[in-house]
Amino acid sequence: MEEKPDAQLKTENESTRAREHLANERTLLAWIRTAIALMGLGFVVARFGLFLREISAIGGHSVQSGSSYSGPIGIVLVASGLVAVAISTFRFFQARDQIDKGHFEPEAFPEIAIVVVTLVAGAALIAYLALSGN
Repeated sequence: MEEKPDAQLKTENESTRAREHLANERTLLAWIRTAIALMGLGFVVARFGLFLREISAIGGHSVQSGSSYSGPIGIVLVASGLVAVAISTFRFFQARDQIDKGHFEPEAFPEIAIVVVTLVAGAALIAYLALSGN
């Protein structure tokens, strides 16, 4: 096996390190997009309940009990988006330091957290739709 000169090895290491940092940045941006989607969905869900109450009031109908859950569900979704931003930012800097030190340790917690939040939000939305009669 042919040994590479020190200059070539250093260039390859710098190139690999740069790719790792860029991948870390792309991961952060993906988390930010996920957080924006969660917050947007939360806003829509919260405002949808308000919309239903306004339509019921205009039509002279009584407000269904299920529509009162949209506000809390929306708030939880928006808060989940904020938590996703905080966790992803923390993980970004943690991974950045690990890449600089040459010892990266993958973690599953952020991914598991977002899966759990998505499952809980989906179940809450199903319950909301079932209670509101839609």
